[in-house]
Amino acid sequence: MSAETEKPPILLVDDEPEILASLKGLLRREFTLHTAQSGAEALEILRQHKIHVIMTDQRMPEMTGSELLSHAQTQSADSIRMIFTGYADIKAVIDAVNNGRLYRYITKPWDPDELIETLQQAADEYARRQRRRDLLSDLVEYFDDATESGKQDASLLRARVQNEIELDDATLS
Repeated sequence: MSAETEKPPILLVDDEPEILASLKGLLRREFTLHTAQSGAEALEILRQHKIHVIMTDQRMPEMTGSELLSHAQTQSADSIRMIFTGYADIKAVIDAVNNGRLYRYITKPWDPDELIETLQQAADEYARRQRRRDLLSDLVEYFDDATESGKQDASLLRARVQNEIELDDATLS
């Protein structure tokens, strides 16, 4: 199975086992799922696995979802981060958004179709950001090589850059 067809790895965090079981039943076909019942358990999973999307409950004992996402931002900076909760803890959500730790906020109970769509959008955003990082890395490497060897043929790299610009334009439309 190629990287293009693999199911995106998602980390679901909630202290309620019934919620995790419900989410697993709903999402198992679309995503590779990792689950945790605490912030500490989630951080351990992040140490062991590359996770594209983290979706955490806000209200949990010992570590809130916002606190978890703050730690995750340093440990797994590329992961797309989302909070879902049944409570309107607006101050925590605003803090998470303002500090760049939050991609989306989802309320419980969730609409199954909307949740799948939102998680797929988050996984697509992760993939877009990775393509952009890879492209920029290749550009730096190309220019380093071109400077050293005097290479002038940049048509393949130019095509990749143009493709990324078109994908970004389509995403923003």
